[in-house]
Amino acid sequence: MKRVIIPLLYALSFACSICPVLTFFLINHKDYISTTPEKIKLLFGGGLVVAILIIKSLGYLKIKSSLAFFGGAFLLSYLLESIIHDLLIFSFLALVGELLAMVVRIFISREKKKREAQRDGQIVKDAIKEVSGRV
Repeated sequence: MKRVIIPLLYALSFACSICPVLTFFLINHKDYISTTPEKIKLLFGGGLVVAILIIKSLGYLKIKSSLAFFGGAFLLSYLLESIIHDLLIFSFLALVGELLAMVVRIFISREKKKREAQRDGQIVKDAIKEVSGRV
């Protein structure tokens, strides 16, 4: 059970990031996918957003280049063009999701520290046992 907690917390962090935006999108999806090209663009844009969120949830997203940042922003703007008119609502819901994910990431860091402390305690216990024969 202890090995399952951290992956579950990572999954919860991802879900917290995406659920508010996804819920609003699903409620209004008929407004966004009126033509086939819009459906295809939204499919690729949504896939890119999900990939970015997965990478971010795992803690590997580090964008240092402004060229990469603005290139990604342009690509996402183009692909998600049909939902741009609701950008204020989407950005607010993304902010809410990030706040929820931040709380989950606090639990992830606490769980990792607890596991490290337990592992270090076991190492010390085993070392004492070897030297003295009892704990």
